This record gives sequence, C-alpha cells and structure tokens, in this order.
Amino acid sequence: MTNHRLSLLYLGNAFPPGVTWVFRPLCVTASVYETRMVQALAAQVKISSVGLLPAKIWGHLDGPKDDSGGLENELLLWDRKPELWHRWRSWRKLRRFYLEKTRRDGVPDVLLVRNLQPVYNHFVKWLRRQPGRPLIVLLLGDSGGLGEQISPSRRLRYQFKPMMLLDEESVLLYDACLVSGINAKRYFEPRGVPWIWIPCAFHCAYDPPPPDPGRAGPIQFGYFGALSDHSAILPLVRTFLDSGVPGSLHVCGHGPLAGELEQLAKRHPNFHFDGFLPTQADCLAWAQKVDVLINVRLPLWGQDNSAPSKVFEYGVAGKAILSTRTAGMDEILGSEGIYIETDHFEDSLRQKLRAVAAMERAELQRRAAIIRTRMLKEFNWDEQSRRIVEFTRGIVNKRPGASKK
Repeated sequence: MTNHRLSLLYLGNAFPPGVTWVFRPLCVTASVYETRMVQALAAQVKISSVGLLPAKIWGHLDGPKDDSGGLENELLLWDRKPELWHRWRSWRKLRRFYLEKTRRDGVPDVLLVRNLQPVYNHFVKWLRRQPGRPLIVLLLGDSGGLGEQISPSRRLRYQFKPMMLLDEESVLLYDACLVSGINAKRYFEPRGVPWIWIPCAFHCAYDPPPPDPGRAGPIQFGYFGALSDHSAILPLVRTFLDSGVPGSLHVCGHGPLAGELEQLAKRHPNFHFDGFLPTQADCLAWAQKVDVLINVRLPLWGQDNSAPSKVFEYGVAGKAILSTRTAGMDEILGSEGIYIETDHFEDSLRQKLRAVAAMERAELQRRAAIIRTRMLKEFNWDEQSRRIVEFTRGIVNKRPGASKK
C-alpha cells in the first residue's frame, strides 16, 4: 500500500475570484461550495482545477472585481451559445490541456468530476479509452435527470444530439462516486460501484449570540433559500397561514416567486417577506429573529439526489430545524431534527407547525445547540476532505499496478 501524496485533477464549475457580483442577485452557493472543498482538498493532495463557466460570466472576467473567493483554475472553459460549437471546442481544449499536463507532470491518481455535464462526460468517455488513466470519480452534487421517467421519443432524440447523454447513461462512465443525497446510492450500489456519502459542509463561519433566557412570546418560524416551485415555498407559506399558529413566518431569498410572496406579506400580518439579502452571512444574522428554520425539500424530480446546502447554514445559525427527510436530512440532523413526512405533505406540515408552536423555547434551543455542535464537528470542510481523500486513496491502492511502497 502506498501513502504518497495523491495527485488530483478537478473538473468543476467554480468561478474565478472576484466575479460573483455578475450573478447577483442570483444564488452563488454552488461556487462557494466548490471553492471551499477544493481549498480543503489542497491541504491534503496535489490538486489542479479546471472550470467550466456559464455564459453569464462571458465578457466580465476582465472587468471590476469584488472581494468574493473563487478558484484560480488552470484552464477556463465555456458553456455558451452556440452550445454545439462551444462544447466541442471546450472538450478539445480540455483534452489538449490533459495531454500536455500529463506529459509534464505524469498521470494524476484521481480525476474528480462535478456533476453530469456534456463537456466533461465526453472527455471522460475519451479518457476511459486511454492506457494508464486515473481513477475517475463523480462528485454528484446535483442531478435532476437521474430517476426521471424518459419517454421513448426523448430517448430517440438523444441519439441524435452530439455530446449529449441521458444521466442514467452518464453515471455508467465513472469508477466511483461521491453522492450528495444519500438515496443516490441506488444508482451505484447495485452495480458494485464504490460510493461514499459527502452531503456538503457549512459555508460560513458564524458565531450566533447566546440564547436569551428571557425571550417570550409565540414561537417564530423562518426560511431562507430559493424562492421557486421546486423549493415548495408557496405550499409552506399557505400551509403556515392555514395552520392558525400564533407566531409569524419570516422568509428571505431570491427567485421567480418573490413577487407573489411580497403580495402575500401585504395581506397577512403574520407573514413577513424580507427579500434578498446580499451575502450568506447576512442570512445567518437574519435567522436570529426566529426560533425554528424550515426546510421543505420534497422528493420530486431530482430532489432526492442532492442535499440542500442551506440546511448546513441553518445548523450553524444555531436554530432548531423542521425538515423533510428527503436526501438524508434525518441522517444529518439526527434525533434532534423535527420531521415533516412527505406523504400527505401539507397535512403533516400543518400538524408539525402546531406541535412546534406548542413546544417550550428551551427545548428548541437544546435541539439547536446539539445540531450546531454536530455540524461544526462532522460537516466542516476539513473533515469532509479527509473522508474524500481516504475514500479515493483506498480505491487507488487497490487498482492493478498500484505501488506497494
């Protein structure tokens, strides 16, 4: 068995430093996620990174910069219109980069690829045919297509789309997988493909103020995150208003339903909509006005394949958490979480809101403290990167031709 320092090539989507302002007020959580992960891995392995960037950043890389973090990728690729031309060009650039890098530095031990993207999938198909290739590992942070019902006509259309694969076909290209949503193991476990659960980690260092023992009045509820149909924010708000609990629901975030939520807030004095907050740290400070934060992820199209990153922010904020179990939330929150059942979702949510509203505030604070301690200990990036390195090293050491030094 060898304990040499692993070399890893990462193919992802993290922005370069200083350009997240281009995406505001859109969510940039994914870029922060990747940046923190790669930075933590760099302390344990020799890592190089490639970035595949969206069209919105095109033309802004040479403009003004903010103080946001990011990755100094060795190669930047683009996924922009016309897609066929740019995807083909990007994969050619990636192949050339890889050949030049391996001639100079040797073949990396591990290729780590974030999500099932046409350019990266096409590169992996080519790489699998090469002798002496690295271990190819998928970081399945999100995939709406896995588990989706595919009609015969759509399957036929995919046969004529250059560089396009259905997600169920793409996962077959990888030697191992890091799954974000624990239930995604079902795509790998039956095939004997090694997998490990790496749901996420908290993004922001934050120390909440100590609980106020004199705080009184009704229990206050809150939500921050995406404001779209898939986030189930409207069913949450409407069920809360229907539940008749004495406290208020506070919401902030960004998305296409912001306007509708703003109108609901004008009509209902116990629902408060605070719009978009500039940074993630602002969300954690905002959360101090409530007692319980709510995660209403449903097991819909692709939702079971990834863990909602906001739950880790909820935990670090030091608040009790009312959540569905989707994507392994009960594994993260443990017995201190309060759970909504997704069968008969609205009825279960209504019952849980009433039950939580009747709880002692001290009990909610006790649960919150235990969850926060667990987050800080088990879901920090140093711990997650250690698990990633341990997992990949174990597979690399078992591959034919692995060094026995």
